[in-house]
Amino acid sequence: MTQSSIEIELSYLRKKIGREKDARMQAEVLLERKSTELFGINQRLLEANQNLDVIVARRTQALKTSTKRVEVTSDELQNTVNRLNLVLDIANAVTWLFDVRNQTVDIAGKSQSLLGIEPTRGIPADELLLRIHEDDSAGLIDELNLSLKQGKAINKRCRILSRCGSYRWFLINGELSSFGAKSSFGAKNSLCVIGSCIDMHEQIEREREIWRVANHDLLTGLPNRNHFESQFSVLASESLDSGEGFTTALIDINDFTQINDTYGYRIGDGVLRDFADVLRGYSEHTSHVARLSGDEYIVIFKNDVATWSAHELCQKLIDECATMSLQNGERLGLSLTMGLAVFPKDGGSLDDLMQSVYSAVQVGKQKKHVGSSCVLYNAAIERERFREKDIRNALKLAIEKQSFDLAFQPIMCNEDECFVGCEALFRWPDMDAQWNIQEVIDVAENSGLILDLGEQIIAMAFAKISQLSKMGVKKWVSINVSPLQFQFQDIPQLISKALIEHNVDPSMLVVEVTENIFLENITRIATVLSQLKKMGVRVAIDDFGSGYSSLRYVQMLPIDKIKIDKAFIDDVGSGTESQGIVQAVINMSHSMGYKVIAEGVET
Repeated sequence: MTQSSIEIELSYLRKKIGREKDARMQAEVLLERKSTELFGINQRLLEANQNLDVIVARRTQALKTSTKRVEVTSDELQNTVNRLNLVLDIANAVTWLFDVRNQTVDIAGKSQSLLGIEPTRGIPADELLLRIHEDDSAGLIDELNLSLKQGKAINKRCRILSRCGSYRWFLINGELSSFGAKSSFGAKNSLCVIGSCIDMHEQIEREREIWRVANHDLLTGLPNRNHFESQFSVLASESLDSGEGFTTALIDINDFTQINDTYGYRIGDGVLRDFADVLRGYSEHTSHVARLSGDEYIVIFKNDVATWSAHELCQKLIDECATMSLQNGERLGLSLTMGLAVFPKDGGSLDDLMQSVYSAVQVGKQKKHVGSSCVLYNAAIERERFREKDIRNALKLAIEKQSFDLAFQPIMCNEDECFVGCEALFRWPDMDAQWNIQEVIDVAENSGLILDLGEQIIAMAFAKISQLSKMGVKKWVSINVSPLQFQFQDIPQLISKALIEHNVDPSMLVVEVTENIFLENITRIATVLSQLKKMGVRVAIDDFGSGYSSLRYVQMLPIDKIKIDKAFIDDVGSGTESQGIVQAVINMSHSMGYKVIAEGVET
């Protein structure tokens, strides 16, 4: 190998080595750069892992917190469910959900024990409706439809067939729900009605019993005045809407007190019950029958019963009651007074109609001595009613102004032919000339104004007695006291007060009572009259023989005088009958130690 070749080879080798050295240096630089880059990446990965650990720890802690919260909420929800179930059990209630689309009902709670229903989910609504009482199902369906159409809450009392086979009262509440409910068949967002069904049987039965007692007469079982007034409002409204009136009949049993006094209260109560049963027998023709008071009943006839037909039915009732069997086996004829009036012709309100029937009854009462009567309200009665109204209004004003006076009718002794006393007669100087004193007194009796009027008469009588005594006239004065005063006022106290105020000798006063007083509690009346006797006041029976005369009653009362009714005295000169009656009364009275006064002897 030549020197040049060697040099060329060495030059080549040196260049090659240089290139390899450069390449190795470049590789080392690249490796170092890549190592640096890899280190950076590794550092970033380390930092990312550290952050991830923090995030994982944080998320793990949050998950644990959420899990704990869910567990607490679940416990609270379970406690709430348990409390709700306990409340439902205590309240004897179940909850229900009506799926509108599927027409099914789900029930939760004591359904088996309360209703005897199994299963409790997916029950066809029609099957449940069959368990509702027929009188209540239509109303429940109406409320359910209103809830679906208008969103109104359901609140309905219904009778539902219970597991023991009898109907029990339940309160059904419910509201329309639009949240995402899930039906028993899995469908979501189904429109539903959710509610409760609470057993209210005992409470509702108690309420019904309280209502029955408040609205029915305990003796006869008929509706009472309170129920009658409520029912009248309903019937009157229906009548005005339809344009068809109805006839009302007020029935009064004449002289019922006599039945109690003769047969006793047990038999009397039996008569009232039997008469109520008789009225029930006319239910085909009547809308309502009620007992208003002791011996007063009222009947509302159906719209399709004409007034003349109602009158015929009342006559039939009179005939039916002409002979009734008592509990003791005896037969009794009931005397009835009936007043009929038509709504709205004879009265467009309850008060006006009742005034009309009472006016008709009052007309019938005037004829009760001839037996039962049935009077239809008419124009003549209406005129008389307004006449009585005018008298009543004028009388009220006169009582306030004390516009009355007394006249005195002398009472003579036929043996000594001298003036022994007088009767104080009520006078009203400013009275309308169309009226007479007796009808004024009758209106005062019927309206209760006799109480205030009677007090004024007592006061005036004592004032007159005092004046006569000061003038040297020592004669007794008799005053009439109404049975109503004995019933509602303390007569002994009124007279005692007047005696003291006017310093009058009590023997100068004679209290006259009519035979109508026998219709009241005779024992109580005897006690009151005995109190007057102890005070020194004398007592007389006025118009003896005109009304409810009874020797037994006369014996029971502490009386001093008997005044024979003017009707007998008027006929003494022309009829042997009246002569015999008058003589018999005189003999009886003298034998019992009573003085006798003949009324109406003018000459």
